[in-house]
Amino acid sequence: MNLSIIIPAYNVEQFLSKCLDSILTQESVDFEVICVNDGSIDGTAELLAKYSQEYHNLTIINQPNMGMSASRNRGLKLAKGEYVMFVDSDDWLESDSLKRLVETANGEDVIEFQCRKYFDDEDRYSTSDRPNVMQWSTGWDYFNKERLKPRDIHFVCIWQRIYRREFLLKHNLFFDESVRRAEDDLFSTMVMWYAASLKVIPLEVYVYRVRPNSITTTISLERWKDSLKVQDILLNSFIGRTDADVSVVFQVLASNYITCFSLNTLKLYGNQDAFLCGWVNWPFFKSILVTKRHKLLYRLIKISPALYRFYEKLVSCSILR
Repeated sequence: MNLSIIIPAYNVEQFLSKCLDSILTQESVDFEVICVNDGSIDGTAELLAKYSQEYHNLTIINQPNMGMSASRNRGLKLAKGEYVMFVDSDDWLESDSLKRLVETANGEDVIEFQCRKYFDDEDRYSTSDRPNVMQWSTGWDYFNKERLKPRDIHFVCIWQRIYRREFLLKHNLFFDESVRRAEDDLFSTMVMWYAASLKVIPLEVYVYRVRPNSITTTISLERWKDSLKVQDILLNSFIGRTDADVSVVFQVLASNYITCFSLNTLKLYGNQDAFLCGWVNWPFFKSILVTKRHKLLYRLIKISPALYRFYEKLVSCSILR
């Protein structure tokens, strides 16, 4: 078996058929689909039961609601394919993409492909923005070159890549089940750290549905808590390392801390300075300041988050002139 496709599903009766049809009807490729029903209370379980009667390569797992990380881990532990792919249950795959994707694999730990977005409320697609074929010596080389670049599809989204299963198991690369949101950031960073080989291909494979009320677009202070928890986990993993350049990951983490107090965050969440100041790990924040700009912004935030936002507004106005 070449590929194991893992799909967590929670209350997605409205979208799940399109996702499953886009995968299960693809031909000339050896794959299995493991769909984990994560305690759905709509018609998701019944829909999955119907599909399992028709498709022998579809395995259904029913569990109490435990979150995305636990669902992905459950699927990963059952997977048998040489490569593993994670698909969100409201997204879908391009026609005939799996055969071409599997044919590109040559033992690499990670293969990244092209994706595009579908905006549910506008009935509109974006175009993919990934480069042509690239071969990287390691995932960390790729991370250091690409992580800070702006992208239409965020670098950390796990569904834009397939992963060699034995590579994930060898390095114990599972999802942290204590984190229900922002788990992609942690998983993708650690995958890049350990990957000995990575390839980027120009093949369009995945369509990411952007819908207003999904987990990733819903404003939630609980999401911020998980994001800050991920920050601490990553900092514990990389502070003090001397065996590789970790300056890029420090820049990413410092930017994440700074974003907590930005004008955009104020607009989305209201004034949450007291909450965020209590959750930010200030010694960690200070210890990873690499650039002069981040050091300045850190000092402004420590004096007052409002002072930082005032500075941010002044800079924005000067740029717009």
